Amino acid sequence: MLLRLWNYVKGYVIIFVEGYFLEKFVNICTRRQIFLWDIKKRKNSSMSMKVSIKGFKMLRPIAKKTGCRVKIIGRRGVPFVLYRYKRRKTFVAGAVLFVLLFYFMTSFVWSIEVTGNEKLETEVIMDKVYQLGVKPGVLKYRINPHDVANSLRFDIKDLSWVSVVIKGTKVKIEVAEGVEKPKLVDKNTPCDIVAAKDGVIKSIIVKAGLEAVKVGETVKKGQVLISGTVPVKNQEDNPRILHAIGDVIARTWYDAREPVETKIFEKNRTGRKKDYLSVVIFSKKIGLFHAGLPYEEYEKVNIEKNLTIGEDLVLPFGIVIERYYENNIIEKEISLDEAKKIAANNAYKKVYSNLPKDAKIVDTSVNFIENEDGRIFAEAIIECLENIGYEREIGGN
Repeated sequence: MLLRLWNYVKGYVIIFVEGYFLEKFVNICTRRQIFLWDIKKRKNSSMSMKVSIKGFKMLRPIAKKTGCRVKIIGRRGVPFVLYRYKRRKTFVAGAVLFVLLFYFMTSFVWSIEVTGNEKLETEVIMDKVYQLGVKPGVLKYRINPHDVANSLRFDIKDLSWVSVVIKGTKVKIEVAEGVEKPKLVDKNTPCDIVAAKDGVIKSIIVKAGLEAVKVGETVKKGQVLISGTVPVKNQEDNPRILHAIGDVIARTWYDAREPVETKIFEKNRTGRKKDYLSVVIFSKKIGLFHAGLPYEEYEKVNIEKNLTIGEDLVLPFGIVIERYYENNIIEKEISLDEAKKIAANNAYKKVYSNLPKDAKIVDTSVNFIENEDGRIFAEAIIECLENIGYEREIGGN
């Protein structure tokens, strides 16, 4: 393998030798240290072989002495490739310019990727990254990943770990969010535990303070559940004021209404579509031959394609296809039962969107209510168990 590579670098020719003294021709070449290889004997007193460029120049007197004829049937190697493109100066200059331009373009950051965040918005991290000078179009050699990682970890309190790596033209930022610290109780500040919302008391655990409500009692928002004012025996006018602590679990209800409609409107694609093409150059979007939309009702889908080489080599060029699908709006009559089912599902979705994260669902129900003008509404009700108590400073709001 090394010998073949060396011969290709130096260059060699494939020759066709014809004559009656072929063995004598080869022997003389060997004695004169002319290296021949891949010798193949052919019919009619002829053979083919390979010889270096330097060796080929020494063959003329040997061929004359042995009465053989030598003809070149192939040229291989770097010298011939360079000679072939020597006359094509424009092509060579273009190739060199392309290599230089490619090296120049890959010296910048063109993409930033953030992973690992769940609660913290990506925009928050990106804003801080931009403030640190890491943005598309910045020379990647000016970025110190270690310093950027440290700045993000110290400036964004919700992050416990940050890794910044530059791969190709992409900055990869991997983060881990810290566990929320438990709220510290300031026992020196007297307060009551009051209801954050209406509910029916399911259970009450008092750790400090005086129980102000009983299990099964209905309470209103703002009502005191655990009092921080504790009477002292034989000192009714001088009660003890402390920081109430405890958990109050209550049954709460959430509801939402949606109208029952037997006439609905459906969107159906007609099969017709229209594409508008835009090119993206250094984050600037340039539309190509955009005309007015030919459809009154349509659905728009954006298809973005960036110029990339592999996963990490992203270049600041791409195309955006704005695809418009024509729709027909069809008015459809459905049965009352089907309309009720749709309204109930929509009402449930609306209720679920308003539920607190820590609320435990214990029951769900739906009622259909008809108002004075004959319209029917689906009312979804969800019953939950949740801690409704929160601390309110005594004498505060």
